[in-house]
Amino acid sequence: MFYLLLLVIASSAFGQTGSKEDRTSKMTFTISMKDPGSQCYQVVFRCDNLTGQTQDFKMPVWTPGYYSVFDFAANVQDFRAEDGRGNPLKWEKTANNTWTVQSENAAAIVVHYNVKAAASFVANSRLDENKGYIVPTDVCLYVDGLIQHPVTLNINLNPQWNTIATGLDPVSADRPHIYFVPNFDVLYDSPIMMGNLESLPPFEIQGVPHYFIGYDLGTFDHEHFMNDLKSAIEEGIAIIGEIPYRHYTFIGIGPGLGGIEHLNSASLSFSGEHLEGKTERTRSLLYLAHEYFHLYNVKRIRPIALGPFDYDKPNLTNMLWVSEGFTVYYEYLMLARAGLITQQQFLEKIQEHITSYESNTGRFFQSATQSSYDTWKQGPFGGSEERGNVRKTISYYNKGPILGFLLDLKIRHETQNKKSLDDVMRTLYFTYYKDKQRGFTDDEFRQVCENVAGCDLTELFEYASTTREIDYSKYLVYAGLELEEFKKLPDAYLGIIAEDQEDKLVVAAVEPGSPAQKVGVTAQDIIKSADGKPVNAKAFDDMVSSKKPGDLIGLFYSHSNQDCKVDITLDHKLEKLFYMKSVYNPEPLQIEILDSLTKSQVK
Repeated sequence: MFYLLLLVIASSAFGQTGSKEDRTSKMTFTISMKDPGSQCYQVVFRCDNLTGQTQDFKMPVWTPGYYSVFDFAANVQDFRAEDGRGNPLKWEKTANNTWTVQSENAAAIVVHYNVKAAASFVANSRLDENKGYIVPTDVCLYVDGLIQHPVTLNINLNPQWNTIATGLDPVSADRPHIYFVPNFDVLYDSPIMMGNLESLPPFEIQGVPHYFIGYDLGTFDHEHFMNDLKSAIEEGIAIIGEIPYRHYTFIGIGPGLGGIEHLNSASLSFSGEHLEGKTERTRSLLYLAHEYFHLYNVKRIRPIALGPFDYDKPNLTNMLWVSEGFTVYYEYLMLARAGLITQQQFLEKIQEHITSYESNTGRFFQSATQSSYDTWKQGPFGGSEERGNVRKTISYYNKGPILGFLLDLKIRHETQNKKSLDDVMRTLYFTYYKDKQRGFTDDEFRQVCENVAGCDLTELFEYASTTREIDYSKYLVYAGLELEEFKKLPDAYLGIIAEDQEDKLVVAAVEPGSPAQKVGVTAQDIIKSADGKPVNAKAFDDMVSSKKPGDLIGLFYSHSNQDCKVDITLDHKLEKLFYMKSVYNPEPLQIEILDSLTKSQVK
């Protein structure tokens, strides 16, 4: 039988040295899967030597790495409690995710429950005839106030299966299904995959083994793919300069969507279909590089809000444009530095983000920091259109890598290419994760960036915290780059984004440099009529679309409670082209900055 042995994590995921609980108490989970076809796990959670008349057993409402509230508790069935001798204990469900047990100072409390695991998503547990996937936040309760308590995990593997893949090591070679976990933070960050799984060829970096194991991985050139993955991972390690784990594994849970990073592993929806093609292979490698680099940027280099966690509510932060957005930027750099994509392809990836961001009306309404903070309610890719055709949200997955790129160029320029964003990431890693053993505050992040750059970075941080228009040319020229000019289209252009609010047509935003802005129309003005006609948002947009560049549109509107009337000459609508090209006759420093961006860092 093959068992994948991974990391023994001797300390807390968040650098803590312990907690105040009585270490004579013991906690043990036993998870069984008697009938995988029922899609139910059977869980026994035994707690010895806890003190108190009552104990609250809680199920987390979210899982680390995925910033969304889940109703994991809804999957719990047939809950019951007893003492160590099997005598029933009274209990009641006192909150949506809380079961309060009347323990009466019993020497042991044993709770039994089943967990329905029918979802097919990387953030949810799954059980069927072919495989089992455990997201511990979806299966394992915790005792309120005892998150830092050690716990033993015993997996009763389906006898028809031969493999367990997890970031936890067995307590011993002869007890391969029993794991000791230093605390619940580590448990909740250690998914478990079970079944008759496949393994791709492992590789070592600096003597540290890396694995890829999963279900239904597919038929493709396994060795070629893993060689490419190794090259990308080596570049990721070179950015920080230290490997903070003893083993790492990519866990493929089968076809689907999504991936979640963990301390020494990543759980991934993965299919080997079409991986013989260069485009699909590159897309998969970018995806894997992203989840891998998160072991640094999020798991260790992290905003202070992201650990230690409160599993009872959302953990809000302004900094996902760094934690997620910069990780997107680094997935591109990792592949470019490994020679798996060209410098031009790297620039094209940045162009795609600029195009997506600049094409989204949400850029007038929401900053990158707001997008980060609001992700729990709007999702990671921004909310849907909220009023008519006006979208008011952005994604930090778009603006984040843009800001990372511009910040990198700024640092390189100011330091004559002696330092870069890599130095920021290393400083954060060694200062806050290693030395201070905590996350960084928003202000500390900015201070590190400014210390590395040796200059004030107010403008760049305003790009993150406001909806200020980005001056791309100012930063791109540091690498000898410029953007293509706008292309005029035959459509008429006014530059007003209007929305219906109750019975009024309100100017939600005005595009910079547009005909409307030039005559003084601003956000929050109220349009009373256009060409002498009362209009709603759709009728107004249709009216502008029906005209040609050079035509007039008569606008009667209220500005600061004063009525205004103006005839505006419509211009050509512009197609925004964000193709980066080299400036004429770039200087040596510009050439050096551009070339060093994608130059291998592996020694």
